[in-house]
Amino acid sequence: MKFSDILKSASSNLMRNKGRTILTIVAIFIGAFTISLTTGVNIGVNDYIDKQVGSVGGQNQIMIQPKMSGSTGEEGEPQKYDEDKKTSSMQQQEALDSKDLEKIKEIKGIKNAEAMKSVSTSYISGKNDEKYVFSGMPMVEELSVDLEAGKAADQNSSEFQINLAPEYVKSLGYKSSEEAIGKTVKIAAPSAATGEEKVVEATIVGVRNTSLIQGGMSLMNRSLADEISKINEEGLPEAMKGQYGLIMGEMSKDVTKTEIADVKERLDKAGYMGQTVEDQIGMIRNVINAITGVLTMFGAIALLAASFGIINTLYMSVQERTREIGLMKAMGLSSGKVFTIFSVEAALIGFLGSLLGILGAVGAGALINQIAADSFLKSLTGFTLIQFSASSSAVIILVIMGIAFLAGTLPARRAAKLDPIESLRYE
Repeated sequence: MKFSDILKSASSNLMRNKGRTILTIVAIFIGAFTISLTTGVNIGVNDYIDKQVGSVGGQNQIMIQPKMSGSTGEEGEPQKYDEDKKTSSMQQQEALDSKDLEKIKEIKGIKNAEAMKSVSTSYISGKNDEKYVFSGMPMVEELSVDLEAGKAADQNSSEFQINLAPEYVKSLGYKSSEEAIGKTVKIAAPSAATGEEKVVEATIVGVRNTSLIQGGMSLMNRSLADEISKINEEGLPEAMKGQYGLIMGEMSKDVTKTEIADVKERLDKAGYMGQTVEDQIGMIRNVINAITGVLTMFGAIALLAASFGIINTLYMSVQERTREIGLMKAMGLSSGKVFTIFSVEAALIGFLGSLLGILGAVGAGALINQIAADSFLKSLTGFTLIQFSASSSAVIILVIMGIAFLAGTLPARRAAKLDPIESLRYE
């Protein structure tokens, strides 16, 4: 008896009692639907978080700042105020300079480092000449910018370019992000010494998607950041020029968590503190994973209940087909083949239930995504709440089929052990 014959026999046997089979499939459907939907939420949220990580420097970037001194004591407790020192919180953190940059580049685990110039801006104005409070930051090398429209600002261009934050599009007089592309905006930058403002014109080459990490923050290419920094430093003593508030370090692309921890330890010994973007938003990821994990457990409970349904369905099927089983064994069908027939029936129930559950989750996910995009996620452009992948769907189907197969082994084993003579006498 070929496997194809076994498959055909199992399929036809399932339809002998359609009501019982359908109810069992529905039970599996509920579990598969719940697990697929929660897995989709997990994939969607983590994909968005990954985009956010990429938009501020990527997985292998580490933000390096001077280590705060005097803020904490032993075991992380606040340090007591020293009347003699009278040091304020603003004085506890020093600025970085070119010497720090060279020192950081020599630390083991840091492949490259780039100074992030502190740029100060007063306002921005666009098509309607209205002035709005504005803040921007220089771009990082190899930055993967999550854009709603346009392209990333060119770091090697001499032209002043900007990736505008989406919050400014309509305020500056543009109907859409697409309309803003190629337009010129005016950015005012003050001198830290005199307070005198100078206006710089820049071209909008891209509009960012809404960011959880850098809400309202626009990105400037190197030329624009250098020009604004130059204006900010006008009139300052030479000793106060060329200082940075942050240095972005680059590690190897396949860096591990252990290696990142080692780099942080070396930075700490050198008098710096390092923080990855994952450190900043890791808590969000952990919360989402915990919530979807709990919801997945409800799906697992539904599958457990469905497993008992499979056992019940096949046990009743064995009882109803006792004489048929005896006849098949009397005609030479081995116990192994009988066991395989009933096991395949169980796996088929699992396959149908899981496939329908995934298809149902995909349909519900599309509807939920549409509702979310039009309501509570309207401001988070580029965020698809529920996403599905072929690999995760395949894993769900295989796992559920495996559970169904295991649930079917008990009745299948009973069928395989039936004595053909006794079975033929069964009424």
